[in-house]
Amino acid sequence: MTTDIVFNGVTAKPGEKTRGTIEIEGSVYKLPFVILNGREDGKTILLTASIHGFEYPGIQAAAELMRELDPDEISGAVVIIPVVNASGFFGRNPYICPEDEYGKNLNKVGPGKADGTFAERLIFFLQEEFVKKCDFHLDLHSGDATEKLMRFCAIGNSPDEEIREYVHNIIHHLDFDYHTQSSGSTEFYNSSAKYAGVPAMMFECGGNGTWSEEEVAFEKKNIRNIMQMLDILPGKPAYNPNVKCIVKQAWIECGATGFFYAFCKVGDEVKEGQKLFEIRDIWGNLLEEHRAGFDGRVFILNNTLGTSKGDDAIFYGYADEAGHHHEHCQCHDHGHDHHTHEHAHNHEHTHDCGHEHDHEHDHIHN
Repeated sequence: MTTDIVFNGVTAKPGEKTRGTIEIEGSVYKLPFVILNGREDGKTILLTASIHGFEYPGIQAAAELMRELDPDEISGAVVIIPVVNASGFFGRNPYICPEDEYGKNLNKVGPGKADGTFAERLIFFLQEEFVKKCDFHLDLHSGDATEKLMRFCAIGNSPDEEIREYVHNIIHHLDFDYHTQSSGSTEFYNSSAKYAGVPAMMFECGGNGTWSEEEVAFEKKNIRNIMQMLDILPGKPAYNPNVKCIVKQAWIECGATGFFYAFCKVGDEVKEGQKLFEIRDIWGNLLEEHRAGFDGRVFILNNTLGTSKGDDAIFYGYADEAGHHHEHCQCHDHGHDHHTHEHAHNHEHTHDCGHEHDHEHDHIHN
């Protein structure tokens, strides 16, 4: 920018990379952030990660970009907060924010409250002090510690159709094979889109509580692609005509506490009526099973043997292979409280499940 910019009381002059920290009352952590102020005017992007502490690829990608990006190559500004949920990340806690009085999930409290619990106050502060000063918000996620997933990205749930189309166009210049239109409201990025009016999107990449250099490189390349689309970085990424829209989906919760056995893998194409998973008690008694309600592909799958009632089990969906944009393309997001859950109470004990195993008790170890 040709002028100074200020976030959380920290000033970055034109051409400067400035460090700062965020302190929220009740936390023992100071959250590092960086402001990169280019020498030319332009848009400002906010990059956040670690809403969930085990979602490592995006956290590592944000941390590396925070060190690598040079304000001299930027028009506009880049603001990066790589570890939003410090107590979850350093304390190695999946999903929740341990510093919250009730252990709330940061993706379930948007847009937050000024006088709420710790999680609500944190999200409210970030919305007011960071999101509303930016032109675009990208939030980085993965499968946390308990899930495998197939990469996809999601458009924030803005009430403005032009904003949704604007983000949809950006997605067609990324390297993801699949995308969806979110229908949520409480997630951090959805709060940005729905309540702050800021174009926003989410990456889902990686899982199992691990990260790889390939995953980090993938995220960094696509973050740079977004910055190019916003004219923050020079150049233009190639158009991707092959990205497919998930036009129909089901997010299934576990309906019982017990031992979880999957009959499919992430990336599998599944057919209507095919058994997806079952839950048994410690004696082997069947507590429930779930079969696919329609043909689709598995995008997210629980990877733990032990599960509790209400845990996320599987997300599968049908994708438009032509890649067309659909207004009814909906995602009920990952790690949230707002999905129209299809609970796993389908007890059809048929054996023709479309799976390579021919015995009901065979399963795939994740």
